[in-house]
Amino acid sequence: MPEFQVTSLDDPLLEPFRGIRNRNWTEHSGWFIAEGPLLVERLIGSPYPLQSVLLDQKYYAHYAAMVPDGVPLLIVDHGMVESIVGFHFHRGVLGCGLRQPLPLLDESFLAPTGRQETLLCTVGVQDPENLGGILRSCAGLGIARVIIGPQCADPLSRRVLRVSMGNALRLQLYRSRDLLHDLHWLRTRRGIPSVATTLASDAVPLEQARRDGPLLILIGNERYGLPTDVQAAADARVTMTMELETDSLNAAVAAGIVLHYFSRLAGAAQGTLVSGRDDLK
Repeated sequence: MPEFQVTSLDDPLLEPFRGIRNRNWTEHSGWFIAEGPLLVERLIGSPYPLQSVLLDQKYYAHYAAMVPDGVPLLIVDHGMVESIVGFHFHRGVLGCGLRQPLPLLDESFLAPTGRQETLLCTVGVQDPENLGGILRSCAGLGIARVIIGPQCADPLSRRVLRVSMGNALRLQLYRSRDLLHDLHWLRTRRGIPSVATTLASDAVPLEQARRDGPLLILIGNERYGLPTDVQAAADARVTMTMELETDSLNAAVAAGIVLHYFSRLAGAAQGTLVSGRDDLK
């Protein structure tokens, strides 16, 4: 691999890693940053190209072997690391990945991978820690396809990647720019109905819901939930009964419960079917 001993803070090779605490690379930059060995290893094993790796000289012997051939390895003195990244960083290695445009929902979006495939769509999940927690739950539950809807945090931001433990890099992420259209398209062209999560009292209690076939779960903003037009466009709505005068749960916690329920549900004999428009009647 090409190795560069970087001795100047002004070296242009350091640009992706410079001041990352206060400088979060967005989709328009073309870059994203993975911090620490676990996230760098998951970046290396992901479909995202690795542009470069910043390595603390102190940890060279420990981490250098993990960097693939052909990826520039930027080696810096231990005392320079904090000045570059903008905070005390002791994990020794950072990776710069190259973003790929998130694909839209079109003919390239394949039919369900299995009869009981569970998919997720996030809508207005703006808090990076919530989104990171949700994506980590998806990976743990085998929910491989995730649609990032409007007004959501960047799924490749530093905080999302950190909270998801790099699992965001393992998922098949898609972008929805017209969610109402996409919900209709998924149902009519791919046979994937949707179920909206809500606090509405007239929704189906989660513990009474059952499924028959693939299903898309819609998770909304922690404070406001899903927009009313999205709830109306969904094929069904489910709610969790709250106890002890609790009004709601953290978005990541609630999503984990709902996703676990539906991903492990195998067509219960009794309950309310949540796979068709008749469920809203």
